[in-house]
Amino acid sequence: MSNIAVESTAAPAAQRRAATRSSFARVPSAFKLQFTVPSQMIWVPLLVFFGSWAVAIGIGAWIRHIAGDGATINTGASQATVWCLAFIAAYSASHTFPFSMALSYSRRVFVLGAFLAFAAVSAGFGALFSVAILLERATEGFWVESYTFDLPFMTQNGGVLGAGILAGAVCLAAMMFGFFWSILYRRVSLAMLWVIALALVALGAVAVMVVTQNDWWPHVGDWLAVQSSYSFAGWVLLFTLSLTAVNYLVIRRAVPTA
Repeated sequence: MSNIAVESTAAPAAQRRAATRSSFARVPSAFKLQFTVPSQMIWVPLLVFFGSWAVAIGIGAWIRHIAGDGATINTGASQATVWCLAFIAAYSASHTFPFSMALSYSRRVFVLGAFLAFAAVSAGFGALFSVAILLERATEGFWVESYTFDLPFMTQNGGVLGAGILAGAVCLAAMMFGFFWSILYRRVSLAMLWVIALALVALGAVAVMVVTQNDWWPHVGDWLAVQSSYSFAGWVLLFTLSLTAVNYLVIRRAVPTA
């Protein structure tokens, strides 16, 4: 009888220890879940990265041919990859969330695994961003003064490394923002989703009106002027971490159904 009593009391304790170990031990699996389809997280963004860059160079060469020597072209084609990854993050969250529940991942593990996966992809984008800047500088904008990544507002207060860090931070924020809307769709109805979206747009409009009415735009410009790529990346990362916490709160009651 004593042996049975010991075993009965030890079993729940062992189960609790196993649950504690498995809570974060499954994060690597949740991380890998986001890369189940490699083309989704890796090859498609790379195609967009180099494809948009090639198109931007072609347009720059065409403008250079028309305008003649001396024309410098700065394009915004680098943001194409950011928007692509934001959409992919939303799509991935929508399709991997039901699988994570079927695999008995906790919602906390799923969010953490997704965050780490998005962070790895964003770090890769930031590294490519810095390499692209160096390549554009070495070739003087591919001999046509066309710059897609070596943009003054990205490099003047942080150099090549700072620009890459800022680009990676912005990319991570965009991916978590896409993740937010995808999970929110599973948490609320479509009508409520539109209500929340319109409410956020209205709040943004009100903020712009308040700043304009009080003539605060010069102060906003002064604040932006003193920021380096590193400090601005820090603010973006702070926003991203806050958004990640919101994502966890939203997903706690999200329904894992199609």
